[in-house]
Amino acid sequence: MKKILVLGLVLSGCGTANVINGPDGTPHQLISCSNIEGCYQKAAEVCGKYKIINTSSETSGMNGTTGTTIKLLVKCEK
Repeated sequence: MKKILVLGLVLSGCGTANVINGPDGTPHQLISCSNIEGCYQKAAEVCGKYKIINTSSETSGMNGTTGTTIKLLVKCEK
């Protein structure tokens, strides 16, 4: 059951966004997702228009399965 849930989350590409202080001290959105397209979609949903400040990714595995988390730091533009 856990493998099915994890696989569903990985394939969905849904992202989360959290407001953090960016390098310039202004509010930025830190978006985490399982694929880059999901990150872009979440950034557009949260900001509309945005500028990418930084990207990173991390791959981890457990019990024979692996997953990648991508983080996208964006600054919403007006």
